[in-house]
Amino acid sequence: MTGNTHTRLSQTWLALLGLTGASVVVLRIAHSAAGLELILLFAVLKACLVVLNFMDLGEYLAMRRALIGWCMILALVGAAKTILAVAAAG
Repeated sequence: MTGNTHTRLSQTWLALLGLTGASVVVLRIAHSAAGLELILLFAVLKACLVVLNFMDLGEYLAMRRALIGWCMILALVGAAKTILAVAAAG
């Protein structure tokens, strides 16, 4: 591992920790659908960071799209479920 790679992975690790901390703060503060949507967005951003940096799939376009797409589908389904639950609750 070169110095540049180590620095990039360290920065990515700090970004992941920051996004996780932001998710916890949003969960504590916002108890609404908007808060959950923000947490889902953070989850997709974390998935992108992991796929691109830790799995090193930057050059494998099909695999990168499949993994990030799968995370986006799960986030969209979670968002739709939240919106439906909020609409049903009134």
